[in-house]
Amino acid sequence: MCNYFHRDITEAVTRRKKLASGILFLLLAPATLFSQDTTGFGFFGYMRSGFGIDGKGGPLDVFQAPGSEAKYRLGNEAEAYVEALFRYAFEDEGKALFETNLRVAFVTPTSKSNQFTTTTSVREAYVKATGVVQKKPSMAFWAGQRFYDRYDVHMVDYFYRDMSGFGGGFEDLVIGRQVKLSLAFLGGSIDELASNGSVQPVNEFVLNKTTFDLSLYHINIGFGRIGINLALSNFTGDSIVTTAGSLRVGSNTGWSAGMFHELDFKGGRNRLNIFYGTGAAENYKAVITQPAGLEIIPGVPVDVSGFSRFRILNDLQLDLGPYFSLLGLLMYQRLGNQQPGPGHLDWVSAGFRPAFHLNRYFSLVGEAGLDFTSNEGMENGMLVKVTVAPQISPLNKILSRPAIRAYFTYAQWSDSWIGQVAAGSFPDQSHGFSAGIQMETWW
Repeated sequence: MCNYFHRDITEAVTRRKKLASGILFLLLAPATLFSQDTTGFGFFGYMRSGFGIDGKGGPLDVFQAPGSEAKYRLGNEAEAYVEALFRYAFEDEGKALFETNLRVAFVTPTSKSNQFTTTTSVREAYVKATGVVQKKPSMAFWAGQRFYDRYDVHMVDYFYRDMSGFGGGFEDLVIGRQVKLSLAFLGGSIDELASNGSVQPVNEFVLNKTTFDLSLYHINIGFGRIGINLALSNFTGDSIVTTAGSLRVGSNTGWSAGMFHELDFKGGRNRLNIFYGTGAAENYKAVITQPAGLEIIPGVPVDVSGFSRFRILNDLQLDLGPYFSLLGLLMYQRLGNQQPGPGHLDWVSAGFRPAFHLNRYFSLVGEAGLDFTSNEGMENGMLVKVTVAPQISPLNKILSRPAIRAYFTYAQWSDSWIGQVAAGSFPDQSHGFSAGIQMETWW
């Protein structure tokens, strides 16, 4: 009897120990079996913010030429923009690298007190795997929503090529010794934010399309490298509602081709891009956007097949020793839309941003930019903007960041544009002034 009792007690204690061990295992399992190596986490981003006033002491308004797609940005930005990328990457035993990326952003106007509305966006959410093909270790596969093949002229914050969107594909497949190939299947990322982080204009359409994008790059020609982009886009048509009424945008399949030439040299680089696109592929993007200068007439369908774009652009970046740096831009663009009314819009832009470095931290930065637009059948015009900005930054280089700067901006424009440039501040003038302070950083 005692032996049986003792055995029951022993079995009960054993069961309790096993139960306790099981509970402890369940509690500790997430921290042991599912724990992540914190060294794989990365945090990257971009941010700009500041405050300015116009020449009358009122809210800051920006100077941008009608018909242009960008503005010279130094001392000419009236918003706070924050972009944060969270990345987790790990390398497996086979030396393949897997990345999970999430990028969020928000933009807030900083000058008009009745428009302090923050616009938020998930700008990237994708996974990328590199090194899974042993014979092609640089080749990467990806899927999700991502910033894809973006080229920006920093001085005007103009993304002249931006294939960002939803989709997937592969990139950096080496052919031969060094030439690389990328292929992507893309659907437009419908977003309240444009490529440069600004809020999409009210009543201007941004619609989804489907694109196959092929790039061949890192082609060494002895005098720099060239890259070639080919795209085929299909748009199935859509209807939108504006304040002026409903609008039908017709379906179309279009193509585009672009070529880059990039030359690296001591202290900088020069990048030349030539592009031509038609129909649904005319804008070098993964979305259908309303071309600048297109006149929307309620009840008249928009014929996408009539869209075309030719552009040649040269972007220069130069750090000439410890005392002088420079950004430069030359560009010509011709848009066609074959709609009732104006059919072609020409845009010429030229500018430079010199920096005179007094020492490692202090510099005097200037910017002068000219934009000329000519809309067929309408008035032409020109805008000139000049900015002077004392600045503090870590290094004596043109793109050294973080940067803290004060700025003083003056702009003058054609009489034909009175009431169309900085209309909130200078509704009946052909010139204007603004001043403020701003910071800009990336990491």
